[in-house]
Amino acid sequence: MKKDLYEELKQRKENGENLEWDKITKEDLEKLFKNNSDSMIAELYGVNISQVKYKRNKWNIKLYNYPIHDDKDFNNALLKNLNQSSKERLKERLFDKNNIDSISIALTHYFFRNGPVEDMHSAGKLSQEDMKTLNKFMVDRIAGILETMQNGEWLKLELLLNFYSLYGQEWDKATPDTDEINDIYLNRF
Repeated sequence: MKKDLYEELKQRKENGENLEWDKITKEDLEKLFKNNSDSMIAELYGVNISQVKYKRNKWNIKLYNYPIHDDKDFNNALLKNLNQSSKERLKERLFDKNNIDSISIALTHYFFRNGPVEDMHSAGKLSQEDMKTLNKFMVDRIAGILETMQNGEWLKLELLLNFYSLYGQEWDKATPDTDEINDIYLNRF
């Protein structure tokens, strides 16, 4: 059975060949992109993800150029590869102290700011100062969790969860809300 281009190039790189990004052809980049993420291609060639995206855009190699819903095996392989590379990037991102602020702000918007509290603010029930106070509180709390994770202080997190699990036991059972996550995923894909 013939290896796909990615596996072939990976093997050549492992054997000491220098894969030159400047010499990649449009045809080879299309073949690679059909089953591999930008980060996998970037790692293979030793370049930044932005360089891969730039060249794909220049050559109009886009995900929607490929039949996403027609070939189940293709979809599964592509999504598996994309999911794995996202997992690795996200782990790096979560454990990089330089990202605490941006991740905390993004999660505050997702968890809190873009929900009922925004409706309350729009209806005049919360002032601009109230919003600043609440947003700052949320961002700082999330940043605290991220920093505790980054420091590898898992016992502290476990104790925190155990302590706060004593509260709110009479609240309604959690119903996972993935609507916005799915919307963003489907509209970005």
